[in-house]
Amino acid sequence: MITADIHSHTHYFHGKNTVKEMYAEACKKNLLYYGFSEHTPLPEGFACLLYREGDMKIAFDNYVQDVLNLKKEVEEYNKTASKKKPQVLLGMELDFTPTHKEYMEKLINTYPFDYVIGTVHFINEENIGRWKANEISLEECFNFYERYYAFIAELAKWNKTDIIAHPDFVKIHSIEIFHQWLKQDRAIECLHNTFKIIKESSMVLEVSTGGLIKDCHEIHPSPQILKIASEYQIPISFASDTHNINTVAYEFEKLEQFAKSYGYTKHTIFINRKPIELTF
Repeated sequence: MITADIHSHTHYFHGKNTVKEMYAEACKKNLLYYGFSEHTPLPEGFACLLYREGDMKIAFDNYVQDVLNLKKEVEEYNKTASKKKPQVLLGMELDFTPTHKEYMEKLINTYPFDYVIGTVHFINEENIGRWKANEISLEECFNFYERYYAFIAELAKWNKTDIIAHPDFVKIHSIEIFHQWLKQDRAIECLHNTFKIIKESSMVLEVSTGGLIKDCHEIHPSPQILKIASEYQIPISFASDTHNINTVAYEFEKLEQFAKSYGYTKHTIFINRKPIELTF
């Protein structure tokens, strides 16, 4: 059984529910750990229309304080409770913007995170979520996927985060074309080159049901990609990437079977930036 969901969002950026509402739902699941991983404020020149308006730095500070307050409250409760609540973990989902490494490092060092999730949502300043594959040629799409994995490799080489989130996010609006690319020798070579670097970094790969509720309707990462990750024995973490109470620990039975089919029997969480393996 999967006992940790460590990628979740709140109303502070573009989730639907508060920290306490999300946690209350997590308490209804068979979880031992529940991690919050709100998006970070973006550096100058980057923008996501999904994020709330206003000062994102203030919103992020408030998010951290809410989670830390909840964390303390749960720790006190669990000291005497016969039935313990899931342990609260503080994380963040850091947008990898390689031209702003000082900015990213400052965010990492400002708060007492249990873990930091690194993600690629931008190719340079182009927002992948708004990229329109149907407006360009097949070759241009394939090139875009390869540029995406070059950014994933650079994130791994930077080696400042603990987890790499949804390592095929680029497929969300072009699933059929993405699967065409996966059948190409160039894709297999690209993925092997990327996963060799991830292996060397000792980072953890996120396996998430978040893609099931996106346009791609597929777990992150795709089967071909998790197969390659398993060949390199790259450790994994589990997540729902939930943005509302309805998808906390979403389809975790399906996620468990998916991971087991590639030989995985353990998943990783982090406490105080230190990895802990859990059997599932």
